[in-house]
Amino acid sequence: MDQASIRFFGLNNGGSYSLIICSGMECCTTGILDTKDNNWELGQVDWFVGRQIGLCSQFDLDTSQTVRVRLLHEGSDAGRLDWIMVHPWHLNFVYSCKIGTRLDQSTYHSTECELFNSSDVRGLRVLTQGFECNGRYEFCWLRFDQMMFPGTHNSGTGQKAGMARCASKNQDMDIMEQLEFGIRFFDLDVIYSKSLIGCSGLETGHGSHPEIGLYQCYGRMVKLLRQIAHWLDKHDSEVVVLHFGNIALPSVTIPRLKKALKEVFSTRAGVKINSSFKKYGNWPLMGDAVENNERVFVFIRDEEEIEENEFVREIKRKPHDDLSNNKSSSDVFMTSSYKAETVGDDCSYILQTSSTACMSDMWRQTDFLKLSIFSRFGKGGTIGTECIHEMAKKCNQWISKAVSNCNFRAFRPNFLLVDYPNYQGLADKNIVQLAFEVNTERSNMVYQHGNIEENNIYIEV
Repeated sequence: MDQASIRFFGLNNGGSYSLIICSGMECCTTGILDTKDNNWELGQVDWFVGRQIGLCSQFDLDTSQTVRVRLLHEGSDAGRLDWIMVHPWHLNFVYSCKIGTRLDQSTYHSTECELFNSSDVRGLRVLTQGFECNGRYEFCWLRFDQMMFPGTHNSGTGQKAGMARCASKNQDMDIMEQLEFGIRFFDLDVIYSKSLIGCSGLETGHGSHPEIGLYQCYGRMVKLLRQIAHWLDKHDSEVVVLHFGNIALPSVTIPRLKKALKEVFSTRAGVKINSSFKKYGNWPLMGDAVENNERVFVFIRDEEEIEENEFVREIKRKPHDDLSNNKSSSDVFMTSSYKAETVGDDCSYILQTSSTACMSDMWRQTDFLKLSIFSRFGKGGTIGTECIHEMAKKCNQWISKAVSNCNFRAFRPNFLLVDYPNYQGLADKNIVQLAFEVNTERSNMVYQHGNIEENNIYIEV
């Protein structure tokens, strides 16, 4: 079931849902719930956030009040939803609203929702209550390099509608919506250009050959960074990672990128970039990053050494590459699983590329491991014309298995990247829920055994 493709004298051949959410006496309306994905398919989970939930975006859920929802259906294509989950930007509690009623034409179903703690919903062992470091107090005990951060690939492509969405957009949520959804690792392509059509300086973008015009800009980088800073100032328990890997025209782009980062995070009051690694030679505890308000970690892939303490130079490693293992103490090796292969019916090749990268990380003892659960346009469909968002739903179903198979080293992977994280499809959980569960398990392990390095256990006193 999805929105109508034909409308005639008020009748249509599709079906759509909208929602009214009430907390106590206050209510909001979502309008028609729709992403560009084919929603409401049998067995799949659909997520809606930000602009996609209309006037319910930023709606206040008061846990002292009863929450009710009214699900409204329009159209001739009937459907039945089993449940609706409503939760705020963090995952510490969720309202579960049972539906289980078939709706057709102009009908509705109202129900009262039940409040659950996140640990009750997922059966997790939670040591304490509260949310102080990316969702839980316990996460404050983890070092930065022990966390798993849920991330998005080409995060900036959600900033604008752009052209050729099918082939070029990797996200339909903008940066603020991704933050609200729970994304904490942002893979940002960047370029400085005033000559390319649609570019007006330092911008986030996507493309491979800007020198011949094959590049699309999606918005000013300074604006994007300010949005992140503003959100972090309002949510002072959250830690994020900014990763600048694909930098077009680097000789002119990187100096301007550094300047923009300093302008937003160094010359104003508010959240700052964390410089602990380059100052002291080790990664801070998440709790220290939050306490010191140094909650932004920045990685830049650069051919040259980076002098500034705020920015860590990342050297990309691929399985079986022949790069030297030599690097300075202020640089990091980051193993990436990315390999663009044919997606086919289910994108299952992702499991092999992920396992290969995990084994490579173990043998080479690289600093970070990034699993990329996506392919690229041209690798899906009979003649390579399957849209990126359609491929994403196939690939995203493997996130749990890819992570569970990556058990060669403790606290791996560090970063998990997907296209369209809100397109969960047939997976049992999305990337944010998975990261929450994994980090809960890791914090339990640290609580029980102390910090763990590789296969050895030591206790910090």
